[in-house]
Amino acid sequence: MSPRPIAFPVEGLTDGVVRLRLPADSDVEAIVEMCRDPAIQRYTTVPPDYRPSHALEWIQRGQAGVAAGTDLHVVITDSNDDSPLGTISLHEINRPASRCVSGYFVAPWARGRGVATRALILITAFAFDELRLARVEVTIEPENEASHRVAQAAGFTREGLLRSYMPVAGKRRDMVMYSLLPHEHPHRRGG
Repeated sequence: MSPRPIAFPVEGLTDGVVRLRLPADSDVEAIVEMCRDPAIQRYTTVPPDYRPSHALEWIQRGQAGVAAGTDLHVVITDSNDDSPLGTISLHEINRPASRCVSGYFVAPWARGRGVATRALILITAFAFDELRLARVEVTIEPENEASHRVAQAAGFTREGLLRSYMPVAGKRRDMVMYSLLPHEHPHRRGG
């Protein structure tokens, strides 16, 4: 089966508060600043010495993933002034299995405003409506309470603990698996 590129709208996706758009070279400085935050370092797989070259590589991997139909990297921005607030991605898009994984983080200056929840609701609607997927997964470290709240607020169901699931910050970490199915999406259940 030949790969199907992802047709992500040029204007991005918005709910009037946040906008998800493809990243640009002009986002590199903000992405570097975000990825140097201790919380992002602790709970994600970003390199500890995050530099502009890492951000450019992330952008290029996202472009390749869109072309291959396997990954979608987007920047979460303020819908009013387009300032970067975080990132969110769909990874491991497996169309035959009709599933993918989402990952997200929010800049320290944008936390506590519901940015990640809004972004997760937008990107999962895209996964279900445009990519026609049947399941989106999120894995979160047990201690990352803020991320658990985001997944739950976006309608995800906690499924269980995955022991020693993946390396994060140089150590194997347990992860809690969450999933969302199309009929559970907040926009479909009237939320």
